[in-house]
Amino acid sequence: MDFFKYTSIAVEFAPKELWVQLLLGGLCFAIVFIFEAIALYTIAVRNGYKNKWMAFIPFFNTYYIGVCSEKNRFYNVSTKTIGLATAILEVVLVGLYTFSLVSSTLIDPYLVEVEDTYLGMSVITYQINVDAVPENLKWAAWVFMYMDRYILRIVNLIFIILDMILLICFFQTYASRRYVLFAVTSILFPVMGILFFIVRNNKGVTYKDFVRAEQAKQYEQYQQYRQQNYNNPYNQNNNQNPYNRNNSQSGSDPFDGLGGTDGNAGGDPFDDFDKK
Repeated sequence: MDFFKYTSIAVEFAPKELWVQLLLGGLCFAIVFIFEAIALYTIAVRNGYKNKWMAFIPFFNTYYIGVCSEKNRFYNVSTKTIGLATAILEVVLVGLYTFSLVSSTLIDPYLVEVEDTYLGMSVITYQINVDAVPENLKWAAWVFMYMDRYILRIVNLIFIILDMILLICFFQTYASRRYVLFAVTSILFPVMGILFFIVRNNKGVTYKDFVRAEQAKQYEQYQQYRQQNYNNPYNQNNNQNPYNRNNSQSGSDPFDGLGGTDGNAGGDPFDDFDKK
């Protein structure tokens, strides 16, 4: 799907010729795809996964992302299953986009520019002049009016959700600390292959094990901090513990002289008040 993202970007900068836009979009897609394929192949070799050739084939490599992410599951659903569903939906979506592109090209002479105002800004949209469309192109008009606006958006939304889940599992395995950042960035921008290439040499881990290891590390640091900054009487030996001192070590009682007569302890401290 990154191919269509690159093509939409090329539309803004390239000449209006469609073949130029497709060429630029395809070139950018090929470069990033090579990074992704190398990354998946490297991970597969290190972990001994089979069918490494899938990393270099479009659509198959989407399923192979699930293969490389099998150390983590999504609510007990295998990442292979998620990868397969995402790959199938990707094929369907590419077919719909291609069909929509062809129909838009055929219907282009019958489109009319309409200027509208949105949030105080002038926006130009395109509407089709249905009456001017010949009978043999009515299907293309239907595609432009309904499939692009409704069917494609719904299918694309489902694909984004599945792709997001798949990428979360992948980056939880190979970039546990930043898996949310990497997954969201891959969805919003067509740089997934580059991020895959960055984490290709990381050791795959189960995310639960990663969390346990982080918690153990934080607890160890907390214990070290307590020992270095606090004088805890319960963490000392017998010679230092004030609650374990014997009589010879404890010294004299600071209250021994109170209440005594002529310096002798044990007397009534109020004897002087009874004297007349």
